[in-house]
Amino acid sequence: MSNKMKKKLYYRIIFQTASALSTGSGENQYSDSDMIRDSAGDPFIPGSSLAGIYRTFFGEKDAEDYFGSARNDTREAESRVLVYDAKLRESEEKIPYRSVIRDCVALDEWKTGKPGSKFDFEVVEPGAWFTTYLEQNWKDGDRDIGKELARIWQDHQIYIGRKTMRGLGRIGEVSICRRSFDLDKPEELAAWIDFDMYREEDWKDAEVQETDLQASDTQKMTCVSFTLCQMGGISIRRYTTRVNDGQAQPDAEQLTCILGKDGEEVPYIPGSSWAGTFRHHMERLIPGCTGDYFGTCERRSSVRFQESFLKGARPKILMCNAVDRFTAGVVETALFTEKMWYGGETVLQIAFPSDAAIGFLQALAASLVDLHTGILSVGGLTAVGRGIFAGRELSINDKTIPMCDEGLYERILTAFQEGKTDE
Repeated sequence: MSNKMKKKLYYRIIFQTASALSTGSGENQYSDSDMIRDSAGDPFIPGSSLAGIYRTFFGEKDAEDYFGSARNDTREAESRVLVYDAKLRESEEKIPYRSVIRDCVALDEWKTGKPGSKFDFEVVEPGAWFTTYLEQNWKDGDRDIGKELARIWQDHQIYIGRKTMRGLGRIGEVSICRRSFDLDKPEELAAWIDFDMYREEDWKDAEVQETDLQASDTQKMTCVSFTLCQMGGISIRRYTTRVNDGQAQPDAEQLTCILGKDGEEVPYIPGSSWAGTFRHHMERLIPGCTGDYFGTCERRSSVRFQESFLKGARPKILMCNAVDRFTAGVVETALFTEKMWYGGETVLQIAFPSDAAIGFLQALAASLVDLHTGILSVGGLTAVGRGIFAGRELSINDKTIPMCDEGLYERILTAFQEGKTDE
């Protein structure tokens, strides 16, 4: 087999984030974990981060052959696949990206914050567009790595940054095109010399990549999609003392993000809130059933909860106070206002290993039924009717589950076990 480089392959990948993105810089000027930014102050995704993600989709030998190796022994190899930073790209609607600070806190069994558990981090809001490039030095007998990665991108298997098992770093729309230059042909060699992958016009005649989405080679997962309707308000709070146009804002408000070209404010339920809710409830049903599935300090979670955006919800500011039980009068300094959202619809998406233990499957099936019937609620103030939902549509591995209450648990558990045994 010849070691001479025969071709240069280039891929341009344009993608939009479908959930918030957090790629930390190690700095803590604005939050406990700031976004990494370029010299212009814009967030970006380092090529090393993308290369690390790409390597996970290949076996050890292929990863070292194409993406390089740096061992302590004598075998060292330079990467033959060059992965470039993902830079912000202006959207067609000319919508600027938005970055915000997100609050996080660990809760105890009474849903109050644990001492010392409060932290925050910076994210880029959903809807930002990025462009990255991939370049391969191709030799006889080589695989087209870019083409294989194009399938993985279009199959939405790429998750970027931190907290990806809790809904962050999810990718939405993807557009991929390819340029190839045969260096043994003088005319293509000359075209390659003139080629500049950063020039938009040099991609006008590029080959658009439309791959058939084959089954993933990664661990088989069971996927749950549960459409839910709000039966009351929702209270997953962002605490604030902001002032806007001279008007004080509510003392507390539901987490929201800004989506779309019209800048619509949309409330959302973080994946971490769903994970904490289900983990606690499942442990109450079958102690020990969650095992390491939800992650530990040493092991990453194998259960993925996506963020849930509440569409069609209406905001309302409520004024609350505390009443003295003996005098029936208002307690001093207890007055506060809160911005709530009502009447929305959302989708809960969960993915977990299909080979999960039977106790885990039983507890999860029962928790989904309890969520549908209002026994399981999410967020704060659940004792006064917040965070209650009713299920409208349920599918498991794209198979629709009838929502009639009688026998719902058995139907869900059967669907889980079918996913466990399917090849």
